[in-house]
Amino acid sequence: MRKQVFLNARVSIAQTIVVGLVLFILYRYLLATIGVEQLGLWSVVLASTSISRISELGLSGSVVKFVAKYDARLEIDSVCSVIQTAAISIGILIAGLIIISYPFLKWLLEYILPSNAIFVALLLFPYALVSLWITAVAGIFISGLDGCHRIDLRGFLMIAANIVYLLLTVMLVPYHGIMGLAYAQVIQASILLLASWFLLRYVLPDLPFLPHKFSRSLFREMITYGINFQIASIMMMLFEPVTKALLSKFGNLSMVGYYEMANRMVIQFRALIVSTNQVIVPAIANLHETAPGKLQGIYKDSCRLILYIAIPFYGVIAALIPVISELWIGHYESLFLTFACLLIFGCFFNTMAGPAYFDNLGRGRLRWNTISHVTMGGMNLILGYYLGSQFGGIGVVVAWVFSLVFGSCIVVIAYHSDSEISLSNLFPDENRWLFTATSMSIILVWTAYHYLYDYNESIVILLLCLCLSFMLVLISLWYHPMRARIQSWLP
Repeated sequence: MRKQVFLNARVSIAQTIVVGLVLFILYRYLLATIGVEQLGLWSVVLASTSISRISELGLSGSVVKFVAKYDARLEIDSVCSVIQTAAISIGILIAGLIIISYPFLKWLLEYILPSNAIFVALLLFPYALVSLWITAVAGIFISGLDGCHRIDLRGFLMIAANIVYLLLTVMLVPYHGIMGLAYAQVIQASILLLASWFLLRYVLPDLPFLPHKFSRSLFREMITYGINFQIASIMMMLFEPVTKALLSKFGNLSMVGYYEMANRMVIQFRALIVSTNQVIVPAIANLHETAPGKLQGIYKDSCRLILYIAIPFYGVIAALIPVISELWIGHYESLFLTFACLLIFGCFFNTMAGPAYFDNLGRGRLRWNTISHVTMGGMNLILGYYLGSQFGGIGVVVAWVFSLVFGSCIVVIAYHSDSEISLSNLFPDENRWLFTATSMSIILVWTAYHYLYDYNESIVILLLCLCLSFMLVLISLWYHPMRARIQSWLP
């Protein structure tokens, strides 16, 4: 088990790095071919269709929990029934909701988009919906891999899928423009569906050629678990569409495009931490069945590890934002910079809630996760509309960040209260010098960039400042007590 968890974590990190590189190349290419406004338009269309996923009933999250549960009990027939039941349910439910909600979603696009973008958006819309349905069914199979502790296979699959999407985009966009993105999305989703089912049948040879077995008892069991999970999922799925809709309403499509790039960048970097933490969900579900006494120790170690990684990690990203803007967008873009800084601030606090959040998932204690997401979703809508009407697009993103931080604090405080763990475990004194060194590195790099940018020798000086600042961080990491602790965990 331990060896597999470490393998899963390593592959998850590799997946995040490769996917991040693919996204860097993809968005740079799209900016050069279709422009930031068209990128923003495609982002809004995709976000609007994700509302249809509220019919999932939390089944994709339930699959990880129940596959891991029955796998720990060596009940392979039940594992296969869980996957088939979830896949059949998702396929029917999402298809039905797409048909029912189609007129409303068209109206929503017409309401939030400028009039000159509506025609193209409606052309893209059916392809986005088809892609949504295919991806949702594939998500069940991918969750099945997670539940079987084969997150390593999931990682390789997602790496391949993103590379395929990049290649399809480069092939189709020059001939079809923004419609090429839609074609590429549908083709990639179809490949992902077939490949994920093939890999899952490799892991579970008892699965049939096609899913056909539906278990009412398992469906009820998953739905009972998934009710809280589904409420949380609905709020998560509405989070991004609401933010992009408000940005489109109170800002413009260029603003949506830069927000999309900043958000994808920060979320992708954040996934380096979250994905390694997420591999403990099936492990916790297994321990909950076999050795529940070990769970609190795992949580405390996770908190220390996350903070040890998160402080320098987000600090380095913040320091590099001006350089990333130059390399990715082609110039210093203040909107991208502002959005990225706000998102980094929010994601840092959200990352610190990760151990408590995933521990709750593994144990099946979803009440506070649900309350957190409901609070985030409600605050984001209400506060986003108010601040957007007062301050434009910047106000919308500030509302997003505030909602994310507030909701994350709910999960952490509730978990520590229920488990009788002191909140001081989150921010031990051992991180004082690491925080100081990281803050100094940000100040040093930003100062060098802003004051030396107009000089010819600025690149050399900036590189020297980068090296100096990162050396400060590396020294702090090396002498941190957590380094020795990590070495003791390695197999």
